[in-house]
Amino acid sequence: RAGLVRRKPQRARRLCREPVSALFRSLRTGLAGCARRPKAGLAASALVSLTFVLSAMGAAAKTPDGEDIARWSLRLSEIEARLDLRELGAEELDVFRRRLDGMGDELKARIAARQAELTPLEAGLAQLGPAPAEGAPESPRAAGERARLTNRIAILSDDLGLSRNLLLNLEGTLARAVAMRREMFRDRLLNRSRGVFEPGVLARGVEALGGKLDLFKTELGAGGESTAGGPAMRALGALAVLGLLFLIFRAKDRVTGWLTSRVRPGGRDARNAAASIGLTLARLVLPTAAIGLCALWLSRGILDGPLGLEILRGLAWSAVLVVGAYGLGAAFFAPGEPALRISRLDDREARGAHLWLMALALTAGADRLLVERGAASLGLAFETLTVLNTLLLIPGGVALWMLARALLPTEAAETGTPPEEEGEKADPALTGSLVRFFGVAVRFAAAAAPVLALLGYFAASRYIFYSIVFSGIAIGVGVVLFHAVNEAVARMGDETGSERRGLRSIPVAFAFFMICAAVPALLLIWGATAEDLQNWWKAVEEGVSIGEIVLSPVDLATFLIVFSIGYVATRTVQGALSRSVLPLTGLDAGGRDAVTAGTGYVGIFIAALIAVSTTGLDLSNIAIVAGALSVGIGFGLQNIVNNFISGVILLIERPIKAGDWVELASGMGYVKKVNVRSTEVQTFDRSTLFVPNSELISAPVVNWTHADMHGRLIVKVGVAYGTDPRKVEKILQEIADGHAMLFRRPAPYVLFRGFGADSLDFEIRGVLRDVNWILNVQSDINFAIAEKFAEAGIDIPFAQRDVRIKNLHELGQGIAGTARPAPAPPGK
Repeated sequence: RAGLVRRKPQRARRLCREPVSALFRSLRTGLAGCARRPKAGLAASALVSLTFVLSAMGAAAKTPDGEDIARWSLRLSEIEARLDLRELGAEELDVFRRRLDGMGDELKARIAARQAELTPLEAGLAQLGPAPAEGAPESPRAAGERARLTNRIAILSDDLGLSRNLLLNLEGTLARAVAMRREMFRDRLLNRSRGVFEPGVLARGVEALGGKLDLFKTELGAGGESTAGGPAMRALGALAVLGLLFLIFRAKDRVTGWLTSRVRPGGRDARNAAASIGLTLARLVLPTAAIGLCALWLSRGILDGPLGLEILRGLAWSAVLVVGAYGLGAAFFAPGEPALRISRLDDREARGAHLWLMALALTAGADRLLVERGAASLGLAFETLTVLNTLLLIPGGVALWMLARALLPTEAAETGTPPEEEGEKADPALTGSLVRFFGVAVRFAAAAAPVLALLGYFAASRYIFYSIVFSGIAIGVGVVLFHAVNEAVARMGDETGSERRGLRSIPVAFAFFMICAAVPALLLIWGATAEDLQNWWKAVEEGVSIGEIVLSPVDLATFLIVFSIGYVATRTVQGALSRSVLPLTGLDAGGRDAVTAGTGYVGIFIAALIAVSTTGLDLSNIAIVAGALSVGIGFGLQNIVNNFISGVILLIERPIKAGDWVELASGMGYVKKVNVRSTEVQTFDRSTLFVPNSELISAPVVNWTHADMHGRLIVKVGVAYGTDPRKVEKILQEIADGHAMLFRRPAPYVLFRGFGADSLDFEIRGVLRDVNWILNVQSDINFAIAEKFAEAGIDIPFAQRDVRIKNLHELGQGIAGTARPAPAPPGK
């Protein structure tokens, strides 16, 4: 180590000091465990620590920043030695897990940095080519560069290998700590203590509780005597607080009364939604302010002792819990206001459910004050906690059972939104199954928790009961918030008269956000730790590796967010072009649509590229996947690709555009829009015809309005034989010249088409100013022809045929011979 000391004296001193201090810490830990488990104490900690110290010293002497490897190795050895003792508490295990997570993050960052530094060095060495054979000449400069690169690559490779090996050991230790934490949690739930009915438990619990009450009375009296000013000041302070409380609750009554008077009976509208939100805020904010005022007054000279302050904190949090349950329950059940009710209960059921909810909230608040804080801060005996837990779970179980009985059956029968609001019914089988499952779980918790408490399973009874209760609270808060947002959006759409389809995306996004927020909360309620959530989130961030591609939900969410922003920006630009910019140009409606559609395609393509590059996905991998998919496109998707390319050709070449009158083999109508795959054609029957774009490119299409709106009109008419043709020609020419929709240049004219089987055939031919009026002009001309021909006495013949039957006489005789005589009447 002499060279190391000469080169870097500070680093050498640190390397010498840290292993020695770590060794003494490990020895102290092992000696502490020797009294209980000598082998697991001294042998498992000191010997392992010495091994890691020696290996870390050797690694530090030959790797860059080797002191980090040594420090992490020593920390890991200490944690492993403590885990070998298997006498750690839950809090210590959580601390060790946080340390291991921090070390793992640092190691991963180190590995990534070393790999990033190693890659260009290896590329540079590859550019120099293979080393020359022994004895072959090489320039000094190339040889020096090769030696430098080789030495640096060797150092980084050694450091990278040691880091990966240490990370592997760390992950194993972390998995071991997680397993021990789960085992400890399982043992705590399955641990059975003495039940409340076992001899001596109830008596000792009541006696210990009486001792705490005596201590609290003593502390309360001492606090009252030490208050400045004596009884007079206490009385004055009490009057001031009572006055403020009176004003607060008076204001609450006035606000709630005024908002209740604004409610309109018979349904939910904007006023009712605003009143519901205001009532909920008034029921939550003003009582909470009163609780804070009382807690502040009591902590100033009355409950200022250690025990009193702990009781005061518990009372304050319990009161806030009860007030929150009251406000949110009133918003959901609305016992006195059916127009504001979210649930589908009637008035009597709503009042009962709200009362049972308040009873459940009182139970949870009392438990937080007496049991949770009694175990953590008040120092109550375990027998006292057992008695209190049992006494609270019995009425709490009854309240939970009755609440489930009042709420869940009705909700199961009327699950889903009415068809007039959504247009579709939710699947009753699915929703009914979910509600039934939740109802069974709630009833099981309500019945099993008191039984487990009576049998002595203290932790298991509390875990089952309060996990269900607080899960219901979390779900209820989410339902109330979602309903408020949904109602606000619905009322906004009704008042503005805008399309509700776009606004409906707001509740969907809010519901997704609430689900993402509820999942961690529910996991914490059911026993997961913050370290568990952090590890799961890291696993989500790392994603799943498929070959060289790493897919993670975070990258997917990033892609969706960036692409959504690009998509919205593209649609905004399209709207600005179609409404503000393009109408100022000389383009027709079809050209404007083509420019708008092209802008959309280009914008979406750019948004997709930006989203892909933001996620860090290698586009070369996408090119490989696209090349593989091209085979499938060639066989299975060629029709879709054909229509897409045809749509692009239609937008660029524009043989057909929006507003054109087209005639196809499948029908006739006006083009409404040229889409990616098909073109929308609205027929004269007011139905929509979707024509594949490839058909418009490959099949003949008649476009009546492609170049201009002009079109030729032909009206055919026939007159009886014997009519003067010149007279007919003169009348028809006058009719054609007199119609305003026919051009004067070229002028309309009359043709004598020939001698038909029943009539002399004539035609009026002319060019219309607007071909869209062709049917109207034909009707006008036909009316005029009928009127003029009637005045001139010209007949329009119809087909007449003379039918001659050969051998009619013989046919009549045959029919007469086969005829039978009629039967004689009865009685003759």
